[in-house]
Amino acid sequence: MSISRLGIFLAAWSAISASSVIDTRADDTPIHGIDVGTPISVPDNDGDTWIPAWAKDDYLYSPSDDTGGFYSPATDPGGSRPAGSGNVMFNRMGGAQADALAFCVTINTMSDYRRATEAGPDGRTWKSSGCTAVDGQLYLVVARHKYGGPDVDPTCRQPAENASIIRSPTTGFTWVRAAQDNYDHPMFPGSRFATPYFINYGKDGQETVADGSDRYVYAISNNGFWDNGDDMVLGRVLRSKLPQLNGSDWQFFKQGDGANDASWSSQMTDAQPILSNHNHLGMTGATYLPVQKCYLMIGWYYPKGGGKMPDAHSTTCWDFYTSPHPWGPWKIVGSHTNHPEGFYTPEICPKFSSADGSKIWVFASGDFAGPYYHLFLVPLTLH
Repeated sequence: MSISRLGIFLAAWSAISASSVIDTRADDTPIHGIDVGTPISVPDNDGDTWIPAWAKDDYLYSPSDDTGGFYSPATDPGGSRPAGSGNVMFNRMGGAQADALAFCVTINTMSDYRRATEAGPDGRTWKSSGCTAVDGQLYLVVARHKYGGPDVDPTCRQPAENASIIRSPTTGFTWVRAAQDNYDHPMFPGSRFATPYFINYGKDGQETVADGSDRYVYAISNNGFWDNGDDMVLGRVLRSKLPQLNGSDWQFFKQGDGANDASWSSQMTDAQPILSNHNHLGMTGATYLPVQKCYLMIGWYYPKGGGKMPDAHSTTCWDFYTSPHPWGPWKIVGSHTNHPEGFYTPEICPKFSSADGSKIWVFASGDFAGPYYHLFLVPLTLH
């Protein structure tokens, strides 16, 4: 972001800062209030859907969508140039502090997933959702999306279908399951589990153990929309079977106590929502907070409807949900409005959390139609 654009952004943020203190009380949750701080603009990149995975080597790895990735120095006077053009690219970031990311580079342009906005025979494009590091390997979800419009969805939402998980044993340089395999034989056909985000348990999935996370990997998906979904369901797979990338190994939460095996089914059609909030649940994920001993998830949506509704893209709302378990009960403990930058697809990055758990950081991208269409880090203070 240029200095002039940054000045405009900070002025706009200051104008709404009065709404960033969230006044909430919930007697049965350890989080009673959240302050949303001033976002930090990460330079020299573009794209959205930044989902940081904290890997064993201490780097952060993240996809970016509709993207040029991180820019590299150019040989001409133009300064720097994108890594390319991709529906999905894969990136690496270093640094010990959120406000001082270093060694940011696009390590894989994922060319098999085509250039940005390039559709396939089905009229859809590849997009990513969940990304995580588990037991020394990286995992990324890819699915087929169709850009929103009145001919696609009445409220111009962006629908998704046919998700698959791909795996990298080489920190993102190579991936198992080719794009064509994912297109022809998706792991999760249809829209019910089309936007799964892995629940985060810290560095390499090893930092904390809660709700059987030493045995299972959990993922949450809305009902098949990038923006403004309606409800969330929960899936799980044995950690030992995750690398096999077999959809039939997954189970889906039905109802009851998720600690009991009887509460799970191998049939996706048996999944029951763990959370419902019509038109208010864009694709997002949850993170376990070891200090508070609860899960935090940021639900987001465009209040005017889908992101392609007229003038919708500059304003988003974030709802902060907490729960003692992945299967619930989930409840809102506060909300925040983002305008004029319309930050979306927020994801908590546990690497930079303070030791006392009071300050955490969120990766997000801004208004896809304006100057904020790149990576931002947003600080949250929990009370």
